[in-house]
Amino acid sequence: MIEILSLCINDFFKKKFILLSILPFISSLLVIGLVLIFGANELFDLLKQSLISTDFSFIDETKQGFLVSLFSFDITRILVMSIFYTLGGLLGILLSVIIAVIIAGFLTPIVTKFVDQKYYNTKLKSQVGSVRVIKISLAVFFKFILILLIAIPFVFVPFLNLFIINVPFFYLFYKFMLIDLGSNSLDELSFELMMRKDGGFEFKFVALIFYALSLIPFVGLFFQLFFVMFFTHLLLRKNQIYRNLQ
Repeated sequence: MIEILSLCINDFFKKKFILLSILPFISSLLVIGLVLIFGANELFDLLKQSLISTDFSFIDETKQGFLVSLFSFDITRILVMSIFYTLGGLLGILLSVIIAVIIAGFLTPIVTKFVDQKYYNTKLKSQVGSVRVIKISLAVFFKFILILLIAIPFVFVPFLNLFIINVPFFYLFYKFMLIDLGSNSLDELSFELMMRKDGGFEFKFVALIFYALSLIPFVGLFFQLFFVMFFTHLLLRKNQIYRNLQ
């Protein structure tokens, strides 16, 4: 793995890949920024409107007027937005990673082709069908939703909530990386074998490290193509070993 890391560092920090990495970085920041900016204002207006329209007949009129007028103060708006930005920031990091992965997915063929031609020169006997990729991706997405629904109640459990929400998002990150890279760098038979093994221990271990790094603000946005490059080396080397054993 040290050798692969050295190769990736040498290739990634060149003008071509630095420029390509700016695309998922800027796009993710733009989407998250728009969600936070417009979402905070919408949330505040929704809370204010709810207070105005809700029947508070069981509350003293003086207190009722106080609750409504409270939301007219700038300090209230600042507090509500601060809470929203704090919570939104945590979820925003996870969302930004997913967005960056999706955008980087469009650039995957460029990266896999570069790595293959420079180091491996693989001759693909057959291409992985698009229908097969879509079917596997949909199955993974539905499993992600199921795991997320199971994880949500545990978010309110102390200590466990520190990492439980990351379980479904790691699953999605790891599986989508495997599907995307496998379908772009392996032939049909090798792809099916790799999917049955779920990429193997090395792929899972590296995926866990890269996912943890992605939770660091800006790291996951800018280095997605570096991750793609590293994973491509892993898959192509495994495939090369498999072919040599045949």
